[in-house]
Amino acid sequence: MSSSEPGTLGSAAPHQPPYTYQPNQGYAPTEPIPTELANAAPRGADEYLWEDSDDDVAYSDELDDDYLGGGEGNSGDITKQVNRQRQLQGANNGAPTALPRSNAQKPKANNSNHLDDLDSELAKHARKLKTDLIIDDDDFWNGDDRTGEVKDKDKDKADRATNELVMDQRTRMILLKMISRGIVSEVHGAISTGKEANVYGAVLDPLDGTRPLHRAIKIYKTAILVFKDRERYITGEHRFKRGANKKNNREMVKQWAEKEFRNLKRLHAAGIPCPEPLELKSHVLVMEFLGNKRGYAYPRLRDATLSDEGTENPWRPVYIQLLGIMRRLFRVCNLVHADLSEYNILYDKNKLYIIDVSQSVEHEHPRALQFLRMDIKNVGDFFRRKGVDTLQDRAIFDFITAIDGPVEEPELSEAIEQLYETRPSIQDAATEEVDVEVFRNQFIPRTLDEVYDMERDAKMPVEQLVYNSMLANTVSVKPEAAEEGSEEDSEDGTTADGDDRSESSEIDQSIFDKGPPRGKKHEDKDEKRQHKQTVKEEKRAKRAEKIPKAKKKRIIATTTKKRK
Repeated sequence: MSSSEPGTLGSAAPHQPPYTYQPNQGYAPTEPIPTELANAAPRGADEYLWEDSDDDVAYSDELDDDYLGGGEGNSGDITKQVNRQRQLQGANNGAPTALPRSNAQKPKANNSNHLDDLDSELAKHARKLKTDLIIDDDDFWNGDDRTGEVKDKDKDKADRATNELVMDQRTRMILLKMISRGIVSEVHGAISTGKEANVYGAVLDPLDGTRPLHRAIKIYKTAILVFKDRERYITGEHRFKRGANKKNNREMVKQWAEKEFRNLKRLHAAGIPCPEPLELKSHVLVMEFLGNKRGYAYPRLRDATLSDEGTENPWRPVYIQLLGIMRRLFRVCNLVHADLSEYNILYDKNKLYIIDVSQSVEHEHPRALQFLRMDIKNVGDFFRRKGVDTLQDRAIFDFITAIDGPVEEPELSEAIEQLYETRPSIQDAATEEVDVEVFRNQFIPRTLDEVYDMERDAKMPVEQLVYNSMLANTVSVKPEAAEEGSEEDSEDGTTADGDDRSESSEIDQSIFDKGPPRGKKHEDKDEKRQHKQTVKEEKRAKRAEKIPKAKKKRIIATTTKKRK
């Protein structure tokens, strides 16, 4: 078979060019072109049929561009479209070329069937999903699959959100319980706001139909603690033995509220004008309302206005009254206010009311005397601005801390007037100011253990000691009487080492004489023998009166049978 005939092994396929590349020569024919291809006439474009089409549709220039892949929105390659056009029109020197290989695209996924497959797969795990989750606009509860009980929701940031720095969800629940218990009937707006708490007005409607009673509710701040100086009031206080709980603000504020509740109880029991504490729950304190019947609170001493009816300064009686309250607070209640000023005192009709005693400390507090001097300074500065002739800070301190003295009216006012009469005259204002500053910053010992230089204080007169008012006012033996007695004994011819001293020493020594030594090793042998013989006789007599065991069993057996 010749190579020129079609279908022979030596001839090239119609779709493969019979050319090969040779270096320095280019493309050269490797074999002769078959005669049927060389002599074949070119066919028209209308005679060229689609090879991959099922329908016998001839190509036409009038075909839609979308059919050729060049329609609007087609994302195909424009180069492939141009090559297809050129091949179909026989642009290669009028000779037809082989058709391009079909590049059929994969069909797009059926989305609906895909979703059905996902549903069937998820249906296997449907039983494992928790379907008992109930979502509500106000609450969020999660149930228990086993018991069906409703569990509380987890804590959320919204639960700790506060209004006016005090009103959170927990505080509202406490107020709601107080209303349900009949402690208050309504809670109104804020009366005053401070660094540690807010005070709100409340009303109690009695069941008997009488006039409503006004109440004051003090709510301590727990979210944002503006009052950060609690440490110096707590350290050393026996009610805070473990110190301040800095990790739990609510617990610390709760103890702070309990402290004010107890302090107000002390003041009210002592007869000092103050709001009566009624109820305490966590950090919410219900007190008596200090105001008129219309619900208006009494003004603070700083905002009070006094009428000038007489020639005397109207603030002087108020000053004397406040000094008496400070002494009763110290001696009767055993407390120091520690923050006494014109802001923590209410005034109405020539009467003072003490409020805000949460930071008050007892005498045993390490800084009790320091806080007392601070209160004296604040009170003196305010009344001096009002034109009152005030007493010296040292005189007021001695008056308040004196062990002996009146603690009730009108004796207190008379004692203060006596201080005005007996005070020394001021010769130099500069020297007086220096003395006041030295007293305010001087260390005052509370006990004899805190006196750091006893030898120096022993040589000083008692009147010059800063703690002379806290010393005992009676002594067992006076030094002057002892000296006079020694001088009389010397005149009589007796010396200090005479018989009187010896007799007193003998009497004192007899008190400390030791008795006979105790223990068996120090006993006498005859006494030991006698004691042993006595014990033996007692045991022998006891055995003689003892009932034999066999007889005791018979008695017990017979008594049990009779009972049956």
